[in-house]
Amino acid sequence: MPGEDEEEHGRRENVQVKWTWYLVKTKPLNEIRVHSRLTGAGYECIFPRMRRKNRRTKALELGPLFPTYLFVRFALEQLRTIRYTHGVARVVSFGPEPQEVGEEIIEAVRARMDEEGIVTLVRPPADWKPGQRIRIGEGPFEGLEAIFVEELPDRDRVVLLLDAVSSYKVTIPKEQ
Repeated sequence: MPGEDEEEHGRRENVQVKWTWYLVKTKPLNEIRVHSRLTGAGYECIFPRMRRKNRRTKALELGPLFPTYLFVRFALEQLRTIRYTHGVARVVSFGPEPQEVGEEIIEAVRARMDEEGIVTLVRPPADWKPGQRIRIGEGPFEGLEAIFVEELPDRDRVVLLLDAVSSYKVTIPKEQ
């Protein structure tokens, strides 16, 4: 019946799709490939990069700020498509559902990126010592106290212990 078809079509059109940010883990060295595939398919992706010195050549080169991770905005109904995109390892989840990334985190990342998606990092004070208590000055963890653990070999990130309900070990860019 024509009336039923129109009514069913109307119901499908009125469905509200919630587009949310998620963290997608790629297979090693697949960030550029996955970013290209997903943006080519119409998904909004954030792939922050930074300049770093090549250990052998000492030349500056671009690399991911968060190796093997991209921020991708999609509707939960598209989860299967994202998961099976070539180069994707998984969508970060806590429990059965993917973990949403808050808009405030996305905005904090975007605020530090230039028009090419490059983040300029600021070096931490040279006098930080393992076990020292510090307060995070900016970023998604702004205002939280943490314990400095170590500077990572790329010298652009540090490992901190955050106190929440229990201690969580996190790695963040040094400028935060």
